[in-house]
Amino acid sequence: MSNVYDDSKYGVIERLYMRPYQVATTLTGDTTLVKRFYPRGPISIKKFGVQHVATQGGTEVTVSLLRNSSTLATVVASTDAVPWTIASKAVTKNVDAGSYLTVTSAGTVATGSVQVFIDFVRLYNSNWDA
Repeated sequence: MSNVYDDSKYGVIERLYMRPYQVATTLTGDTTLVKRFYPRGPISIKKFGVQHVATQGGTEVTVSLLRNSSTLATVVASTDAVPWTIASKAVTKNVDAGSYLTVTSAGTVATGSVQVFIDFVRLYNSNWDA
């Protein structure tokens, strides 16, 4: 991607799968799943979701998306639903250039595999024209 502003790069919703992970037998308290993710340039997050990948028994997982340690959204996803089921939440929050995202799991869950994603739109930044 060049450093020049181009309308074709903006206004397009992109999906980023942040990390597939195996939910442990039990997760107690807050467990960090993605420590720090720095998006390139400012973005506007439209949706945060958890996609159930494989059933291995269990009940649910609570996953939170944070921007610079401030919670943007929390999703409760089933780990015993039909595979590829998505639990998501509309967010509509901006993330400034230089800010970071963190994904955490809270509480106790049973086993199952899920992957976390965000839908976002790139925002214009004067640095693109530098």
